[in-house]
Amino acid sequence: MSSQESPAREARHGRSTAGARWPLLLALAVLTGACSLLAESALSDKPSEGGQDATSTGGGCAPDCPDGACCGGTCVALDTDREHCGACGNACGDGESCCGGSCTSVLNDPSHCGACGAACPNTLCVGGHCSSECVFGFDNCDGNVVTNGCEVDLTSDPERCGGCSLRCPSGAICDAGQCACAPPLLDCDNLHDTGCEIDGSSDPANCGACGVTCGPNMACQAGVCGCAPGYADCNGAPDDGCEATLGTEADCRSCGDACAAGMICDGRSGCACASGRLDCDGAPGCEAIGIDPTTCGACDVRCAPDKAYCDGAACAAGCAPGLAACDASCVDTQVSPFHCGACGVAAGPHQRCDRGELVCDEGFADCDPVAPGCESDLTRDPRHCGACATACKPGAVCASGACACGALTPHDCGAACRACCSDEDCSDGDGCTADVCEDGGARCKSTGCADGEQCCSLVACRQCCTSADCSGGDICSGGACIAPCGGGLVACDGKCVSLGSAEHCGACGNACLSGRECRTGKCTPEWAPMTRLGAPAPRQMAAATWIGSALFLWGGRTSAGDVGDGALYDPARDTWSTLGNEGAPSPRVLAAAAWTGSRVLVWGGGSFTSLFGLSTGGVYDPAARTWRAMSTTNAPAARRMPIGVWTGTRLLIWGGSAGGAPVAGGGLYNPVADAWTPASSAGAAPAREGVAWAWSGTELYVFGGRAGDATTNEGYAYNPTTDGWRSLPSADAPSPRTDAFAVWMGDRLLVWGGQDQDGNARKSGAIYDPAADAWRGIDDKGAPSDRSRAERRTGWTGWTGAHALIAGGRSGLTFRRDGKLYDPMMAAWGASMSAASKQHTFGVGVWTGTELILWSGLDGPSLVPEGERFRP
Repeated sequence: MSSQESPAREARHGRSTAGARWPLLLALAVLTGACSLLAESALSDKPSEGGQDATSTGGGCAPDCPDGACCGGTCVALDTDREHCGACGNACGDGESCCGGSCTSVLNDPSHCGACGAACPNTLCVGGHCSSECVFGFDNCDGNVVTNGCEVDLTSDPERCGGCSLRCPSGAICDAGQCACAPPLLDCDNLHDTGCEIDGSSDPANCGACGVTCGPNMACQAGVCGCAPGYADCNGAPDDGCEATLGTEADCRSCGDACAAGMICDGRSGCACASGRLDCDGAPGCEAIGIDPTTCGACDVRCAPDKAYCDGAACAAGCAPGLAACDASCVDTQVSPFHCGACGVAAGPHQRCDRGELVCDEGFADCDPVAPGCESDLTRDPRHCGACATACKPGAVCASGACACGALTPHDCGAACRACCSDEDCSDGDGCTADVCEDGGARCKSTGCADGEQCCSLVACRQCCTSADCSGGDICSGGACIAPCGGGLVACDGKCVSLGSAEHCGACGNACLSGRECRTGKCTPEWAPMTRLGAPAPRQMAAATWIGSALFLWGGRTSAGDVGDGALYDPARDTWSTLGNEGAPSPRVLAAAAWTGSRVLVWGGGSFTSLFGLSTGGVYDPAARTWRAMSTTNAPAARRMPIGVWTGTRLLIWGGSAGGAPVAGGGLYNPVADAWTPASSAGAAPAREGVAWAWSGTELYVFGGRAGDATTNEGYAYNPTTDGWRSLPSADAPSPRTDAFAVWMGDRLLVWGGQDQDGNARKSGAIYDPAADAWRGIDDKGAPSDRSRAERRTGWTGWTGAHALIAGGRSGLTFRRDGKLYDPMMAAWGASMSAASKQHTFGVGVWTGTELILWSGLDGPSLVPEGERFRP
């Protein structure tokens, strides 16, 4: 018998025992049990219960034998015993093993291939050996099946959704192998760079779905077009939206709620008699006039012959000075709607008397001299929109006195509003349709994939999505069926390549970039220097972000002062290029920068010589090399060093500092509408300095920090889609701390390091799982040395897709230049990051997805021009 005991025996004896002792121990156990049974039989007056069978839980088993594990008088390990697998008497068949209490064939079970617990890396098990064929839903996208098998889950990985070369748009999720925007977000331009760029819950041009346009005077609420307050759709026509203005005599409180003759709409109580009018017959409308001697001020007041004149209040023998006698009515011709300026000159529809002149009511005009009164509604008449001579172009409607394209013809093509002006206007967000503008803009037409192609993950039409779509033994690579690669080559994006090349080092697409070569499947060296040729002036506190293929940096403080210039660095070519400066924001330090997929958004910051911040920013277009200013209306309060992340549709700004103190609150900026909306403050994280933060793709996580002299371990998460905050649990959370590192690891949040209330650096942390809404601690064995992260000063993080990087930071007055990688799958700290050549304090530190780029900043007291790139 092996010297390693079964779990059941370990439970009884506490530790492994040499195999030679087992016969003696077993004999003693049997003898002891037999003696016990004889003694019990002799002393007990109970009748015998008979013999024990194979399913018995009594017999010679010790009292601590697990329930149900005593089989035929022997305590067995139900999770591994082939004769009693999972239960006494449940014997496994030929070729089967007992693995975890279940009989399984180790010849074809990927979870137990060849032996219990020997799992295949998402490949099929054939004859007890892991094959190179992937199980359903997984694929070998890096070509390295020997090392990591079929490493990609095609059903949930947005970078390879439904196929190795099928990347979901930015911000989209992969749901059962199909790319989809998380509701209510929409991808309406079918561009990967912009991702799910539309909020379908509030966008009037794409309300609930791409291309669903709300008409004039309508708003998109919860993905449904509805009339804006004060308007209604009274004609039922979809093109002119909510064309009727409520509160008018035609539609007072609702459509068709028309006021009868002599009445006006007061907007709250409904129709009422107009000034000087009376309802004396009980029929609809106010037919009587209050200055008429037969209804003088009231329906039942008739003037006597000796007081035949009526001034609207009482009968009199004659008219008072200043009033004119018009048919026995004493009137002020300056304001009387019945005798305006002279007796008999009455106001028509939508007219009033003002200083003896007939004038039109607001929003109306007399555009037809023949028609009585002011017959034209300038707020909604497309022939007279805003003014008598202003006619709307074909396809447009008049809304609130301005011409606008209608819901069915939403695009302004210059001479007319049409359903579409170009093919781009017809994009429905489905990458598998060809969208064409037809009949001079009258309609959009969408067609599916061409013959011989199929729709892959709603992203694109391809010859194949997976190898199952190919025939004749071909494999699918890059959306095309190709012959299997030979000679040690693997298929990468439609080509057979060597995994020893610098473009595909150890895995498909793993490019080493400039300054490195591929050796034994690994890019080397770890650190690569950055060229100084064409680089901007050395600086500190610059705004920086990764824009997909280059490092963007702008602003900061050089030896000459605050600057408003910047540059792009391309690590593939090791080259610099300058940014355009026209329209750039004012020079500043500690601004936030974020990449939308097509534009860089820079906001906030302040002067190096001041503690106060700015509430201005700019939008940079790298393709056109131009800037434009961001709106300041409803922008967050001015601040330095704010958190800034791109949510997929908005720039989220939160926190920061102003006047030397932390600030709370923030806002969301829509670059398409150039508009800010405030972020909810209900249940929001309070103002703190030194918070750890990370963006998950759907939520902003903030943890810990300091308020005054006290540190905290409170955590919060903000969802910009729902505009809601939630608190993280306190159980098992890291101890109170400030300036901790935070990394989002795909589906969990790592918080590590920081410093306690007394300023002592920490060497501990925990992982938060949002699915379970729970924290768990992590082992500090092999962890980096104790350290904290100072926002925008030192300390950098990154996520490789498999490992979290903790780099830099400080311990007391010592600035760290090294780091460590954490492996969440192994729940252990792994490889080390060798030290950078400089401290790069207040320098640029940006994670690209594969590299950590450090550039300039301070090394000790001096600005340095050097830059370097670390690749794990």
